[in-house]
Amino acid sequence: MDLQSLYCGDNLEVLRSHVKDDTIDLIYLDPPFNSGRNYGDFNDAWHWDQSAAASYQETVERGGKVSQAMQAFCTFLGESGELAYLAMMAPRLVELRRVLKPTGSIYLHCDPTASHYLKLLMDAVFGVVNFKNEIVWQRTNGHNDARGFGRIHDVILFYACKGFTWNVLRTKYSPEQLKRYKKDENGRLFTGGNLTAPSHGRESGRFTWRGSTPALSAMWGNKIERLEQWWSDGRILTKRDGTPRKDGLKQYLDEMPGKPLQSIWADIPRIANTASERLGYPTQKPEALLERIIKASSNECDVFLDPFCGCGTGIVVAQRLNRSWVGIDTSERAVHIAAGRIDSLMRREA
Repeated sequence: MDLQSLYCGDNLEVLRSHVKDDTIDLIYLDPPFNSGRNYGDFNDAWHWDQSAAASYQETVERGGKVSQAMQAFCTFLGESGELAYLAMMAPRLVELRRVLKPTGSIYLHCDPTASHYLKLLMDAVFGVVNFKNEIVWQRTNGHNDARGFGRIHDVILFYACKGFTWNVLRTKYSPEQLKRYKKDENGRLFTGGNLTAPSHGRESGRFTWRGSTPALSAMWGNKIERLEQWWSDGRILTKRDGTPRKDGLKQYLDEMPGKPLQSIWADIPRIANTASERLGYPTQKPEALLERIIKASSNECDVFLDPFCGCGTGIVVAQRLNRSWVGIDTSERAVHIAAGRIDSLMRREA
């Protein structure tokens, strides 16, 4: 396997032929969703046929938890389009587990059509203990559906092995959060931070300090020396009687790094029709979405793999962030677009 490699072909065969065991730090895959839609390059409608039956049988005969999961799906779903879709996904996920490093991470992008089945399949392949998050990506603010609630989100399943890379990402505070901040005498915005923490039965942090005592289930979150230092620095807010407030740690907005990113992502919209990055590729995802994933779960020079790379958003972002990468897609048109994007980026970087 060469780094910075783009393959056109069946990703299962490419993985088996070109990608060695334990070589990938981060995998992102945006496979077909079993949506029933025809995208031109591929038809995302699955049917039980001879090929699906052969793929199912191969997985079952290998044994183990994946085999058990597939047999359970067959009992529940029967020989259906849904089972055909899962029979396609199962051996590919097994290969992705093989190539992922023991410290690697994987993000599977799907939608509610099959996310519940894929979660069980991912549990079987990667292990229940390695599940980290179900991320909800709110891709749009509104969608009309005459016979139900508007469908405005996708699901991203995040699994990671022991010792995985994790870089904390932060977002800007919302307007509602900013309303909590007030200006001090110097014009700096501040709010009160909690000085206490749950005691969990411990008594070491339960004492009266300058006339204030934590509630019965709480204790001071810092030692008295630290509290006194904050007091002398003017960082403690007080009640009218001059005693410290329990939420009295003065926190300045210009010193706050931002809010740690949570599992609901509502700040990255789908690509607008007029956006400069829009290519007209039907399943194209925003670069900001891939940038967030790659920054959170890899470092520079790590190896990123996208086995359903489509028009190449993942590998383009990986290149821009100085990661090595491997991309695979069955569509010649998609690979051509991806190669053009990489070529343009490399020319700009030269």
